[in-house]
Amino acid sequence: MMQALQGAQMLFVAFGALVLVPLLTGLDPNVALFGAGIGTLIFQVITKRSVPIFLASSFAFIAPIMFGVQQWGVAATMGA
Repeated sequence: MMQALQGAQMLFVAFGALVLVPLLTGLDPNVALFGAGIGTLIFQVITKRSVPIFLASSFAFIAPIMFGVQQWGVAATMGA
């Protein structure tokens, strides 16, 4: 039962971070999914799987990303 609750909680976290944030900022959710997967794999290799973590985007960056995209475009914002 506990694993089902933890899985449901992770589903909501992953949806918000990997789908909702890119959609709100006008970016491609596929790029967020790919970047989160690669980042998580690299982190797991470096830490030798000692820290159970999943890396994803954050709601804290919505306003700066939206400002950067409007001001300088998507390429410059993602390059920063």
